[in-house]
Amino acid sequence: EELEAMRGTGDWVGPRVYSTIDSWPSKKWYVAEGVKLSALLDVAGMKKDAQKIKVRTTDDHEMTFTVKELLEDTRYYFPKLKENHESAGHIPGSPEEKDEVEAIIALRSAEDSNEEKDMDSLACPQLILGQRAVTEQTNHAFVKNVREIEVLTDPPPSKWAAPKADPLGGEVPVGTEVVLKTESNNDYSKIYYTIDGSEPTLESPIYNWSSSHDRDDLEEINKPVVITEDTIIKAKTVGFGQEDSEIVTFQYTVPSVTVPVTGVSIIPEGDQKLEVGS
Repeated sequence: EELEAMRGTGDWVGPRVYSTIDSWPSKKWYVAEGVKLSALLDVAGMKKDAQKIKVRTTDDHEMTFTVKELLEDTRYYFPKLKENHESAGHIPGSPEEKDEVEAIIALRSAEDSNEEKDMDSLACPQLILGQRAVTEQTNHAFVKNVREIEVLTDPPPSKWAAPKADPLGGEVPVGTEVVLKTESNNDYSKIYYTIDGSEPTLESPIYNWSSSHDRDDLEEINKPVVITEDTIIKAKTVGFGQEDSEIVTFQYTVPSVTVPVTGVSIIPEGDQKLEVGS
């Protein structure tokens, strides 16, 4: 009743649409309305030295966030999430026309819909938040049936373990497949990587797109990095509840191969005029 009383104030959001991707990964819309999480925590008197926020459900499921990722990082609704593919979350949509959104405690929501008429209160109160990038997987963090929110000031968030690579680097044959792994047992932590020597960000490709162990096509989704030339892979682990890992670098070189010439032919046959060096 106290939350409903905030309807119509500046602390109320919605109905509005949120874009999200689950860990299959599948693209989804959510439509919801409710109270800004930041406003609720202000009313509760959250201290400035807060480090983490734990959200618990009525059946004691718990999701932990850092204050930075939940309240300070800018999050968005991506209306073109489903461009390039309607549902496959490993095929990025367009980040164009993104719209900033705040995390809310929803009192009415609807999954897989952007229609207000589909909303109900069955999963509510529910934590719903935006994406920092159009490929970020956030749906597992939409905590349903929230019972309690706990704010912790100590200790500060730890970092995720950095990714590992197999093989680790060095000289490798052409076609070598590099597998990236995270030490974490958390299927929701993701490895972001680059192969051009640049630092990975949330806009970089994700290595372990799918957290599902039941997919028949898992190897087609979580593809190894194929080395065809000298390559520098940089990678980091990102996930909720801890800070990003350190960026690690794996460097691969491909030996040059000399192939002896066994003959020269010109097609089509007949006289041809060639420039020197061609």
